[in-house]
Amino acid sequence: MLDIRKLVLLREVEARGSIAAAAQALNYTRSAVSQQLSALEAETGVALVDRGSRRAGLTVVGRALVEHTERILDGLETAESELLAATGRVHGELRVGVPYHEGPALLVPALTRLRAAHPELRITLHRAAASESQQAVRLGRLDMVMAAQYDQVPEPRVPGLHEEPLANDRVRLAVAPDDVSPTAGGSGVVERKLGEFADRSWILDRDSGLGKLALHACAAAGFAPDVVADTGDMQAALGLVSLGWGVALVPDLVPDRPGYPVRRIRLEGPELIRRVSLVVRRGALTRPAVAAVLSALREGAGGLVQGTTAQQRPK
Repeated sequence: MLDIRKLVLLREVEARGSIAAAAQALNYTRSAVSQQLSALEAETGVALVDRGSRRAGLTVVGRALVEHTERILDGLETAESELLAATGRVHGELRVGVPYHEGPALLVPALTRLRAAHPELRITLHRAAASESQQAVRLGRLDMVMAAQYDQVPEPRVPGLHEEPLANDRVRLAVAPDDVSPTAGGSGVVERKLGEFADRSWILDRDSGLGKLALHACAAAGFAPDVVADTGDMQAALGLVSLGWGVALVPDLVPDRPGYPVRRIRLEGPELIRRVSLVVRRGALTRPAVAAVLSALREGAGGLVQGTTAQQRPK
């Protein structure tokens, strides 16, 4: 019988990309992780880790074993969740990852009501970097996280996760309030072509989903943006836009930065949409605390999202 703890170590190496990174994440020494993996290889009789490079990856057999491990862990968590549900109690700790700009306004009112309704439930909020948030849920660091996807630049799906739609969030172009171009002039609804901003300086994080969306949209408009500030912090980006440093794509649900006004412009053509969802592990769907949050979301109890329409993300 394979040791589930060794299988979890193998999955960590696959997720983190190296033995050293997996050891650091688990607070183990690199040699301890390497020894456990060697023991697992001895048990299975096949090579699971490719140690031929500085960043040890998994062999084809190793990756296949991780896929089996995902299903095993999903089944174990499902069983545990159903046992907890049989008690009828909503208790324990629920670790929720949120982006601290728009996340609290979207989720905290409902989570506060749930906490008040279930005194045995402890809910903790954690800053969740967009690039790592879903892996944090997959690997058990968080129980759920608010995440985003963009149709034009789809990200690979993370195995073992369930996405509960929260809202479809339009993305607009933010410019300085005193922008003198015809694009930002006039009153009422302003709608212009993105190509009109080809000669502008841009603020974006090339590695973020929103940054990739900006690069894709600019390329579709026939130009490459001149990036003068590389940041994924939306409040920092709004501050720079307000001061005239450049322009940036900003989702509607990201609030304005106090004291730094900007003008948000709707772009012509296919709408740029950020699809916001709550991500949980499939095996935790029947866990009472998780089920309570999802029930409030589905029934609109008090409104998890104010003023938006939740729609199912296209498959």
